Amino acid sequence: MNSAQSSPLSRLSFPSAIDRWLAFLLGFPVVASVALGIGLVAMGRPGDAWTLFGVAAFTGFITAIFTLPCRYTLLEDAVSVRCGVICYQIPYESILDVQKSRTWLSGPALSLKRVVIQTAKKQHILSPADRDDFINQVQQRCPALRS
Repeated sequence: MNSAQSSPLSRLSFPSAIDRWLAFLLGFPVVASVALGIGLVAMGRPGDAWTLFGVAAFTGFITAIFTLPCRYTLLEDAVSVRCGVICYQIPYESILDVQKSRTWLSGPALSLKRVVIQTAKKQHILSPADRDDFINQVQQRCPALRS
């Protein structure tokens, strides 16, 4: 595709903001299991320690597949949401409103500083690190939101 045919709005990717308390909450079980396992090795109980190391590995793996990477990409025709294995798109023509929020509702977001994208069928809860730029860029791409 040559530059004359390309869209004036380029593809942009926004990483999720990450709250420290949430990172701690997600990482604590892994760190605690490893620390307890090391303590069990020091006490001469390596069999029990390996159980805890296995728990740490499993917990870390499950956490990672549902949270990494967490980003929002503005495509030519939709917002692409990716948070681990969760991946879907929100077509621009379906977006009715986009605004800042601090909701506790569940969504592919790693921060409480969130953006809510409202469509006729659903609210999409996201947490881009640069909320203002994200909202501005989405509004530029949405026919229903242009002034």
